[in-house]
Amino acid sequence: MFKNKIKAIKIGLLLVCILPTISQALDKDHFFKYLLKSSYPEVKVIDKNEEKSEGTDVINNNEEKQDEETLNNKEDKDSENDEEEFVNIYVGEENKPQTEEEKEASTITEKNYTNDLRITKDKPQVLVYHTHSSETYSDSPENNYHSKDKEHSVMEVGSLLTDELNKRGWGVMHSTQYNDLSYNESYSKSCNLVKSILSSNDSIKITIDLHRNGLDLKNNEAKKQIHDKSTTEINGETVAKFFFVVGQRNENVDEIRKEAEELTALAEKKYPGLVEPVVTKKYGRFNQYLAEDGLLIEIGNNATSTQEAKATCKYVAEILDEYYKDRK
Repeated sequence: MFKNKIKAIKIGLLLVCILPTISQALDKDHFFKYLLKSSYPEVKVIDKNEEKSEGTDVINNNEEKQDEETLNNKEDKDSENDEEEFVNIYVGEENKPQTEEEKEASTITEKNYTNDLRITKDKPQVLVYHTHSSETYSDSPENNYHSKDKEHSVMEVGSLLTDELNKRGWGVMHSTQYNDLSYNESYSKSCNLVKSILSSNDSIKITIDLHRNGLDLKNNEAKKQIHDKSTTEINGETVAKFFFVVGQRNENVDEIRKEAEELTALAEKKYPGLVEPVVTKKYGRFNQYLAEDGLLIEIGNNATSTQEAKATCKYVAEILDEYYKDRK
């Protein structure tokens, strides 16, 4: 009993002498790693100076996308690789390795939106908004092409289009308000939004209602065929095609159609195969009468990916800039 007490005292004295030396020689993060490595041999501590170990989790998302009109979410089905060599602990959030999805960060979450609005410059000339705000692309894990998954939606594409127009000197206002949570009221709600914005921003002359097209994806084969038909390659990059829509019930329908056809011709001249023919809708207005230049643009569809639609933005911005540049 007496010997055990002496042994405990010796160990205590040893720790008192050694630990301050170690803690002074190591900074906070390294000291934490020292304790982890010493105490838990099954743990591998990783920082930016160490190579990432093999055996990292591999997660594959294999979802079957539902029909365009279906609004019920399915539970994601993920398969995980159970072979883990280590329990990885990362010292400092900045040292944590990013997944490919994290590297392709959302422009919406990175920007400063206040009350669902972002304005790039005083006296903006362009408004970008979304009547069907919940339209998502083929890679959305929500599984049904309509959801609040902003990072894989037309709102994400609209945010990037805002950036691209801003780079070219345009003042842009982008709205991320949801207008289609009650689908049948979506156009009346977006109409009220546009009227409200224009009433207090008379500098805005161009409005862009940005959508993605919705097609009937009966099966995977049909989805692939639609995807291949709806994309093209520019400078080695796969991009989604786009097109303009004209509502025939607008009082200024002749002007709207003329601009859409001229923009389409310009796009075809600069980037053959990128733009599809103008689509006219006999019974629609689509809020196009509200502004001097009211555009409805469809970029990609539910068979194309978010990245393919985002890749189109720089070309759409270039075409719009060239066409409207005298109005800056």
